[in-house]
Amino acid sequence: MIRPYIIVIIFTFFLQGFAQRDSIPTIDIDSVVINASRITESQLILPIASTKLSIEKTQDIRQQLSLNDYLQEVPGLFVQNSNNFSQDMRVSIRGFGSRSAFGIRGVKILVDGIPETTPDGQGQIDNLNLGIIDNIEVIRGPSATLYGNASGGIISINTLDRVDSLFFKGGVTGGSYNLQRYQLLSGFNSGKTTFLLEGNYTKTDGYRVRSGFTNYNFNGRMIYRPSENSKWNIHINYTDSPKAEDAGGLTLEELNTKRRQARQRNIDFKTEESIRQFKIGTSFNYKLSNKIDFSSYGFYSNRKFDGKLPFEFGGIVDLNRNYFGNGSSIDFKSLKNKLKIGYDWALQNDDRLRYRNLEGSQGDLTLDQLEKFSTFGVFALNHLSMDDFLIRAGLRYDFNKLKAEDNFLNNGNDSGDINLSAFNPSLGINYRLHKNASIFAGFSTSFETPTLSELSANPDDSGGFNEDLKPQKATNFELGFKHKTSKQYFEAVLFFIKTNDDLVPYELEAFPDRTFFRNAGSTSRRGLELSYNRHLSKNLALSTVYTYSDFQYESYTIPSGDFKDNVLPAIPEHKGLVSLIFQDKNLTTKLEGNYIGSLYANDANTVEVDSYTSVNLNIGYKIETKTLILSPFLGINNLFDIKYNDNIRINAFGGRYYEAAPGFNVFGGTRIRF
Repeated sequence: MIRPYIIVIIFTFFLQGFAQRDSIPTIDIDSVVINASRITESQLILPIASTKLSIEKTQDIRQQLSLNDYLQEVPGLFVQNSNNFSQDMRVSIRGFGSRSAFGIRGVKILVDGIPETTPDGQGQIDNLNLGIIDNIEVIRGPSATLYGNASGGIISINTLDRVDSLFFKGGVTGGSYNLQRYQLLSGFNSGKTTFLLEGNYTKTDGYRVRSGFTNYNFNGRMIYRPSENSKWNIHINYTDSPKAEDAGGLTLEELNTKRRQARQRNIDFKTEESIRQFKIGTSFNYKLSNKIDFSSYGFYSNRKFDGKLPFEFGGIVDLNRNYFGNGSSIDFKSLKNKLKIGYDWALQNDDRLRYRNLEGSQGDLTLDQLEKFSTFGVFALNHLSMDDFLIRAGLRYDFNKLKAEDNFLNNGNDSGDINLSAFNPSLGINYRLHKNASIFAGFSTSFETPTLSELSANPDDSGGFNEDLKPQKATNFELGFKHKTSKQYFEAVLFFIKTNDDLVPYELEAFPDRTFFRNAGSTSRRGLELSYNRHLSKNLALSTVYTYSDFQYESYTIPSGDFKDNVLPAIPEHKGLVSLIFQDKNLTTKLEGNYIGSLYANDANTVEVDSYTSVNLNIGYKIETKTLILSPFLGINNLFDIKYNDNIRINAFGGRYYEAAPGFNVFGGTRIRF
């Protein structure tokens, strides 16, 4: 096995070649910009750790089933649970988000600049069609100055927005575990307006028993450019997922006996979820003059969720969520300075009902509660350029108010409200060593409130909120180096993060299978992130990523033990990737190897999960005629049939930590464009 320090030595060797600046012709190094930073800058001179992924060249050879497939080349980012469509993918950036029992927590998700994450910090992407992604920007580390609550990192997804001429595109995908996927995409221009319409149907039985998934999805987008100085977007999305089953966590003995089995309790209680979601959003950008720009966005979303959990009391959840918001900003630009001031406002209403789960049948009502989360944030960002320096400073204040209205009064009135406001500054400095290289240092902060679902999970089984939960706060320091030429890009970042009141999941024997949350004392997180991309030849490209994570509790004591100096669970100490892409006029091939180091399953560090290396292969071929482009493709996941876990359930009671990942599996199909 290649040791992590060998990787560091190899990168050091690469750096020696960077001094030969004249040996590689340069291109416009400012062509790669990061828009998610709210003030758009070249990636090379932006004093924050960031990654931009271009998807276009490899989109047609991807399975397009999980966003994990798109995020592997981001250092500092770790994904679990990409095959449990009921619990949703769990994303962590520098440890933020690793606690999530379901969905994405602690990481802000944006789609075409419009928030996908709710005000309380919950994010789901089951309504996103991966086949229309154009590029992804990731800001790694605390970024509350930019986007407020739950911004331990930013994932900004940008979909297709330009059409050269009228086209129709269809796709059919089939694969292991009865995977079926059908897609239609059309785009056309009418005067100054571009229209994009897309629909797809996805179904799979899943790798494990009781892990099937069905999803219908429609997306519409209109881009109107009335002049060179203005742009108006309208997005419409509708998703209907009538079934997403949950096979549950297994003990080690069960895992070794039969990896594909479902937990019997999950079978008995028929655990699954269904969702229906409608979202409409709009954004507007207008250049008032050469020095002043104005932008604004607004959206409305309704999400209907029905879930069955593997326990009786409150085991059936009926949730109706309405979520809407608006934000505006204005930019003032001069020769040396860029200033942005603005606000973000949003309101979330969760009408939550819980019933007894009588082995899959709905029993008596146990909870009837309206939960509200309103937020209003004001911010100011400034970029000052002085010779080879860029100084980035930001301030933000968020007013957050949470309220629970208890409508189930059989056990008393547990209504109440909480104020969780926060102030977050940031500062970054970048120094340009020469045209192709820069160094930067940064300080940033974040805060993360408990979500409404976490607050409503009371260990005493009462209504209202668990008012013992406090927001998690973090302070981040980082130091980085970036180098870019026409053939290669290298980035190295060292970071140190101090957190207080970490939100940690746990289970209780009195309430089996229910997840509760508590605040740990504090943590220290030290890490190294390396990424290197190089064009080895005209047709061959190499991408390598390595992450070292040393995350420990500084203080954390509960009745069952003192976890001081223990390692944070569910985060590997070492993570690496090597990817090779060959592409000519017709053939595209991608070979990718992922190394995930060992990690712990619980706070006590008594259960260690082994490391593994998985390899994936994707092949596509393009056949062009005068009237159409035919693109057959084939993919193999887990090429060498390695046994590993797709998810680790942190602190699960009874040792039910493990969810097995699929073994060797294939997919293939064709996409056709007229």
